[in-house]
Amino acid sequence: MPLPLSYSSRFSSPTQARLHIIGLVSVLAYAGFWIINLDISRSFEPLLMLAYLIALALHPQRKAAIKDPLWWLLGLWILLQFFTLPFAFERFPDYAKEQINDVRGYTKLFLILPVAWVLAARHRYGMWMLAVLFIGMLIGSLWHGEGLRLMHIIEQGQRPTLGFHNWEHAGVSCGVVLIALTCFAGRFMAWTASRRNKALAWLARLGYVMLFALAAFGELIVQTRASWLGLVVAFIMGIAGLLILLRKQNAYRHPAIRRNVLAGLVAFVALASIAGTLYGEKISNRVFAEHHIMEEILEGNLHNVPYSSIGFRIHVWNHALEWISERPLTGWGPQSHKPLIISSGMPERIVIGQNLTHTHNSYLELLVAYGFLGLAIYVAVAVEVARSAWQSWRRGDMPTDVMAFASLFFIFWLIVNLFESYFMYRTGVYFHALIGGLVYSYGIRRRMYPSVVQVPT
Repeated sequence: MPLPLSYSSRFSSPTQARLHIIGLVSVLAYAGFWIINLDISRSFEPLLMLAYLIALALHPQRKAAIKDPLWWLLGLWILLQFFTLPFAFERFPDYAKEQINDVRGYTKLFLILPVAWVLAARHRYGMWMLAVLFIGMLIGSLWHGEGLRLMHIIEQGQRPTLGFHNWEHAGVSCGVVLIALTCFAGRFMAWTASRRNKALAWLARLGYVMLFALAAFGELIVQTRASWLGLVVAFIMGIAGLLILLRKQNAYRHPAIRRNVLAGLVAFVALASIAGTLYGEKISNRVFAEHHIMEEILEGNLHNVPYSSIGFRIHVWNHALEWISERPLTGWGPQSHKPLIISSGMPERIVIGQNLTHTHNSYLELLVAYGFLGLAIYVAVAVEVARSAWQSWRRGDMPTDVMAFASLFFIFWLIVNLFESYFMYRTGVYFHALIGGLVYSYGIRRRMYPSVVQVPT
């Protein structure tokens, strides 16, 4: 079947174009079915990887593409397994299968490469991917969440999961949606304004606002304090960055920009007022629920710290530091935190009864699993993606709103992973691959698709 000229002309051959179509369908299905049906979503991983590897092998610039720093880091990551896994298998033989499963989860960080290859062909593909991701998350949440019982659960003072792994993962996911919808609001409104059918344009805008409202509502009712903290810091940094950018560009002189900034501030004040009126007391109670525990921690009285939400984290972090000091370079193995926590002496009614068998901190979890060598590889990936994004933005290849989203997501993600181990769960796997791939796609565009480096702003 012949491909449209506007599509096939972007690739070095019709085969490359067809492989890219397979990759694009795989990425969209992978993103869209994450919450709806995890098995369907994961079934597209091998198809995406196969299409990428074949396309890479056939690409005229394959030698340059293989020199990508992420490929070298993937090689180092695979090499690290030969130092970590044998010890883990010998020390904890009953957890051998779980060790292999977690290796796969941690290694999926490098799905950034095939996702970036797909999204690099056209800027709009990244926007499509985010739209499919968020709509899929909404549908999955409505399908697998509490449904009609939601309001009853809220009235009982319980925290809903909204169809996610638990309420922490629900809160972080809602936070990512809020950051994205805020950063891309201007682009979306401009796009709908250019549509000929004004009724459909206003309907689309209404849907956008409703999705934002649902994400904000979800963020409030799941009561994830780490997510609240991440959003507050990201908001402050975002406002500061916006003011600096407007000042450098002398944009305050333009009436339209002043109106947009004012409208944004009014909308924020209105939303904050509504949230404060409806949930102010609950927010305050949640934030200060364990202030007495913080007093004990600051005084150094760890023996008096109960095994509450914050208290358990303090105890398990203290143990984790001891385990890291014993095997600082290559760690204990990707699933070894579980038997280590079970045998740590912490109360079984807490550890086993409440299934609290991880460290509730992605960085400590990674250090326990792979030591400082493993953490160094993860940090190197983050640095390379950030460096690529910065250079792409400075060249004009990456639009400013995408750079803003990437920056605020990074800040938010950095904070929330201090209090929960998202890296090892599917929340981290999907956000790393999809958002990391989106950000990195602008960096590899000049290598893979030199004829399409111009990007609409």
